Amino acid sequence: MLAGAVLALAPYAAHAAVEDDLRDGDKYFEDGDWARAAIAFDRAIAKAPSQVPAEAYGKRAAIFIIQRDYVGGLAFVDKAKLRYPAAPEVLEQEALLLFETDQKAKAVAIAERVVAVRPRTFTNQQLIGEYYATRDPQKTAKAYEAYLAARPAELEAGDTLPRIRLGFAYLANARVILGEGGGEEVEARAATAYTRAVEQFDVVQKKFGKKPNAQTNADNGLCAAYAGLGRFDQAVTVCERVIGDPTHIDPSGSVWFNLGTAYLARKQTQKARGAATEFTRMRKSEARGYILLGDTFYADRQWTAALEQYLRGEKLLRPTQPRDQIQLSIRLGKTYLRLPVAAGTRNPNIDLAIDKLQTAAGANPRSLELAIELGNAYVEAHLDAKAIALADRLLLDTAAPRQVTPVDQRVELLAIAGKGQYNTRKLKDARARFEAAQKLRPADITIQRDLVLVINEQALEATDGKAAQALLDQALAVDGSSPVTLTNVAILAIGRGDCEVAQKQLTRLESINGHDAVLRARLAARAALCVGKPDLARASEAYATAEALAKKANATMTLAEIYVEWAPLLYDTDLAGAVEKLEYAVQAGGQETRIVTPAKRNLALALYRRGWRALKDGKSADAVADLERAFRDGVLKGTEPLAFEFSLALAQLDAGRAAEAGKAFRALAQKGSLATYLRPPYAKVGPQLLAAYASYRTGSLAARQQAAADFTRLATDLPGAKIEELIAGCWESIAFEQWRNGQVGAAQRSLAAAATHVTNQPELDKRLRMDRLALALDKRQLAALESLQGSPPEVLVNLGIVLEQLGRPREAYDAWLRAKARGVQSRDLQKWIDAKKRIYGY
Repeated sequence: MLAGAVLALAPYAAHAAVEDDLRDGDKYFEDGDWARAAIAFDRAIAKAPSQVPAEAYGKRAAIFIIQRDYVGGLAFVDKAKLRYPAAPEVLEQEALLLFETDQKAKAVAIAERVVAVRPRTFTNQQLIGEYYATRDPQKTAKAYEAYLAARPAELEAGDTLPRIRLGFAYLANARVILGEGGGEEVEARAATAYTRAVEQFDVVQKKFGKKPNAQTNADNGLCAAYAGLGRFDQAVTVCERVIGDPTHIDPSGSVWFNLGTAYLARKQTQKARGAATEFTRMRKSEARGYILLGDTFYADRQWTAALEQYLRGEKLLRPTQPRDQIQLSIRLGKTYLRLPVAAGTRNPNIDLAIDKLQTAAGANPRSLELAIELGNAYVEAHLDAKAIALADRLLLDTAAPRQVTPVDQRVELLAIAGKGQYNTRKLKDARARFEAAQKLRPADITIQRDLVLVINEQALEATDGKAAQALLDQALAVDGSSPVTLTNVAILAIGRGDCEVAQKQLTRLESINGHDAVLRARLAARAALCVGKPDLARASEAYATAEALAKKANATMTLAEIYVEWAPLLYDTDLAGAVEKLEYAVQAGGQETRIVTPAKRNLALALYRRGWRALKDGKSADAVADLERAFRDGVLKGTEPLAFEFSLALAQLDAGRAAEAGKAFRALAQKGSLATYLRPPYAKVGPQLLAAYASYRTGSLAARQQAAADFTRLATDLPGAKIEELIAGCWESIAFEQWRNGQVGAAQRSLAAAATHVTNQPELDKRLRMDRLALALDKRQLAALESLQGSPPEVLVNLGIVLEQLGRPREAYDAWLRAKARGVQSRDLQKWIDAKKRIYGY
C-alpha cells in the first residue's frame, strides 16, 4: 500500500562538481524516470557524498521503495544515516522500508520520531494510522487526521481506507470516553466523536461508495454512530440495510448490537431481543450483548429474566470496563428492587440491590444517576438516615460554584431526602425538601403528590381541629383534587360532627381518579351515622358497597376493618350475620391488634346478645356456648364482665348445670357492685337469690333444705308472690323427697312450713292443700279433693284415684281425661286411661 508514496523534497544547493548530477536526478525524479534518477543520485553521492544534502538521500531511498527493492533500500539508508543519522528526510523513508519488510513496530517508532519533528509528513502519518488501527484508536485518529490534512490533493482517491479507519477510530474513542464515567461533559465529548465518525462515513459513501467494500464499511460505521448519537430512526434504517445481506455483517457482529440498541430505544423489545441474541451468538464472551438482552427483558418488566442475563454479563465484564461495571451495577440494583415479593413482606433482594449500588457508588461517588438509585433503595429498605445523608451530601456538592446539576437529578435528590425525612417523621424538613423540588419542577405530579402527603401528615399530627383544617387547606392549595386531602377533610368533618361537609367531600371524591373507593364507602357509612338522626339502612348499604370492593381487591385486612365497623349495626336485624362477620375479622386480623382487639370486643357483645336470644328461645345449651365464648377473650370493660358472668350463670342454670351456676352466683354475690348491672330489687339480692335457686335445682335433699333457708332469709329484701312461690316450691320438693324416702311425718311438716310463707295466693294455697292430701290419699278425702275444684289440674289425677277406690270407675276416667286435657303429663295417667278403655270400652 505504501509503495509509490514518496516525499516531495525541496530544491537544495550543492558543490559545482555534483550540481549537474543532482539537477539531473531531480529532473528524472519529477518525470518518473526512476532508473535514470537513481543513476544520477548515485553518481553525485559517489563523487562528493558530503556535498549531497539529506533531501537527495531521501529521494534516492524513495526510489528503492518505488522499485520494491526494500532490502537494497534499507542498506542504502544505513549508509545514509552514517552522514545524516537524525534527518527526517532519511528516517521517513527508513520507516516506510521497515514497514514494507514487516518490521512494523520498528517502523512506527521511527515514524513517530519523524512526525514529531515534521507533523505534515503524511506518508508516516498514514503508516502510524494503519499500525494503530487495531491497537489504539486515539493514536489512529490523530495520525489519520494529520494524514488527511497533509496529503496532496492528487492522492485523495486513496482516502477510502484511511477515512473508514478514522471513522471506526472515532467510534472506539467515543466508547473509551463513555468509559470514563457519566456527566454532561463526558456525554458531550462522546457525542463529538460520534459526529466526527458520521462525517467520515458520509464522505466515504458520497465519494467512494462504488469502491469495493466502501459502502458496506460505511454502513456498519454509520449504524454504530447513529446509535451512539441517539438518532435511532436513522440507525435502524442503516443497520437493517447491513443485515439485509449477511455478507455485509462485519465479523464482530456489532451491527446486531447497535440495531438491538436502536430497536430497544424505539420500544420494539421483541426485535431488540432478537438482535441481541444474534450478537451473543457471534460474540459469546462479550458482556454487553447479555446486558442488552437483560435490558429488553427489563423493558418488558420480566424482572427474573432480566436478572439472569445481567448476571451472565457480570461474569464476562473485565476490570478494564469500570463504566460498564457501574452501569451494570445500577441495572442489577434496579432489577433486584423490582423482583416479585409476597405482599406485605420486606423485599428479600433489597440488600443485594444496595450491595450492587454501593459497589458502583464506591467507584463513582459523584455519579448523580447512581446516587439516585442508591438513595431510593435506601428509602425502600428503611435506611432513611443513609438516604438523607447521601442526598444531602450530593445536594451540597452540586450547590458549589461552577457545579452544574441537571434539574431533574436535583429534583430526584431533593425527593429522596424528603422521603427519608418523612419516614423519620421530620415532617417540617420533609415538606421543605418537597417544596424546593416543586419549585424546580412545578408540573411534576409525583413531587406534588408527595408534598400533599407530607402536609396531610402534618394535619394528622396537629393538636387541634383548627390547625388540622388550616394544614389541609394548604394541601388543597397545592392540589385541589387530591384524593388524600379530600378524604382527610371528610374524616375531620365527621370527627367534629359536620356530616354535611363530609358528605359533600365524599361526593367530590366519586369523580376523582385514584381515590380509595373502599375508604370512601366506609366514610359514607360513618357520615350517615353522625347526623342528628342516624340512617342505619343507608350506613349498612354503604358498608355493603365497601365489602364488595374489598373482596374484589382481595383486601383481607380492609375487609376485617369493615366488619368491625359494620357488625354492630346488624345486632338487631341480622345478629347471625354480625357474628359471622366478626368471627372473620378476628381470624383475618391475625396479630394486628388495632383490628383484632375491637373485633373481639364487638364479637363478645354480639355473642352476648345471641346468647340471651337463645336463652329466651329455650335453647339453653346454645346460650351457654355463646356466653362462654363472649366471656373468654378478656376484652370486656368496666362492669361488663360481671354482667356477662351473671348471664352465663343464668344460662348454665337453665341448661341444668345448677352446680356451676350456683358457684358462679355465689362468687358474684361476693364481688358486689350488683347495682351496676342489675335492676332493683335484684340489684341487692339477685346473685344470692339465684344461687339459692341453683341449690334448689341440684336435686339433693340437703341442697334444697339449704335453698329453703336461703330463700326465707332473702324474703325480707325481696317481698312478693315470686319469693313465696320459690319458698313453697322448695319445701314442696323437700316434702316429695321425704315422702319418697318413707318420711311421711317429715313431709307433712315440710308442707306446713311451705304454707306459712303463702299470703293471699289462693292457687298456691290450693296446690299445697293438694300436696298434703296426696301424702295420705284415701276414700275419706273425696270431699276435700272436690272442694279444690280442679285447681291445680294435678288434683284431678288424685280425685280419679279416690273415685276408683270408691268403685266409681266412670267418674275416675272422666277426672283423668280432664287432667290430661288441662296439660298434665304422666305415664301413669295415660296408662290408667288406656286401661279403662280396654276394660269398660269407654
